[in-house]
This record gives sequence, C-alpha cells and structure tokens, in this order.
Amino acid sequence: MMSSATARWWALGAVQLAVLAVGLDITVLSVALPTLATALHASESDLQWFSSGYTLVLAAAMLPAGLLGDRYGRKKVMLIALALFGVGSAACAYAPSAGAFLVARLALGLAGAGVIVMAVSALTVLFKEEERPRAVAVWAGANFLAMPLGPILGGWLLSNYWWGWLRPSCWCPSPVPPSARGSTRLGWWRRVPAWWA
Repeated sequence: MMSSATARWWALGAVQLAVLAVGLDITVLSVALPTLATALHASESDLQWFSSGYTLVLAAAMLPAGLLGDRYGRKKVMLIALALFGVGSAACAYAPSAGAFLVARLALGLAGAGVIVMAVSALTVLFKEEERPRAVAVWAGANFLAMPLGPILGGWLLSNYWWGWLRPSCWCPSPVPPSARGSTRLGWWRRVPAWWA
C-alpha cells in the first residue's frame, strides 16, 4: 500500500502531465504554421489567430475558472477541463478548415485555463505548508519545461509524422486523460477537504 506522503507526490506528478500538455500547446504550433497554411488553406490572419487565440483565451479564462471552481467544486471543474482539453485536441487534429481549427484552439485555451488553475489549487490541498515550496517548484518546472520543449517536439513530429500528431490528444493517446485516471486511482480526490471537492 502506498503511503500518504508518496501518494501525494504521485498525484502531483499525474496532474503535472496535464499542465505540461497545456504549456506545450502554447509553443508547439509555432513550427507548424507553414504546414497548417497549406493543409487548411489558412490565411495569414488565420495563422496569427491560431497562435494568439489559444494564449488569449487561456489568460482571460483563468479568473473565471477559479470562480467556477469555488462555486461548483474544484474536482468537477478539473475533470470537465481535462475532458474538454482532450476533445479540443482531437478536434484540432481532425479540423477540416481553418475556422474549425481556430474554434478548437479557443476551446483548448478555455480548458487549459481550468487545468492550470485547478492544478495550482490542488497544491494547497495536497501539501502542508513546509512541503509547498517543493510542490510549487514541480508545478513551475512543468510550465517552464513546456516552453522550449514545444518547438523541439513540434519540429520532430512534423519531420516524421502527420501534422495532426502535434495535438496532445494523439500522444499515446494523451497525457491528459491518463493524468485524470492516475490522480483518481491514487485516491487524492477522495482525501481532499470538502471545500476543494
């Protein structure tokens, strides 16, 4: 049986996979814009929105995501955000047009805001005050790792596979649903205080 201390760190690792996927989506697309322009017949304006729309919605939706978590429960908002992120990723990968791709990207930004905000709120629930600096370092590390890793991973995937593989939903099959399953299996959802759930 896994100890409570070990389970907390495993749960944090599972949630950080989702945070990493959200962060990767900010930069992974930068190397794929010429390919998307050809595949989706996208204009220069479309390409600008592909890049900035996700980040714009991600930033704008963080405060509302926190308010929704307070009102309806952080667990519920986190699971809905994870599901929406997976659906949005698949919609991006199979988008038939530039407009459909952009709508899916905006949905990803909305979902990503929920994932990031709920992941931060989990830190205060899972860890005691003396453990939180290390937990925050892990959270920040996942965010910062995503920035340089995105273009590198994107370039490698474009060189070897179909452009749809840039979407996190296509990666084995995705880090997001397994992270939800992993954190649920570890039981941390059931051990959190009532105000978090």
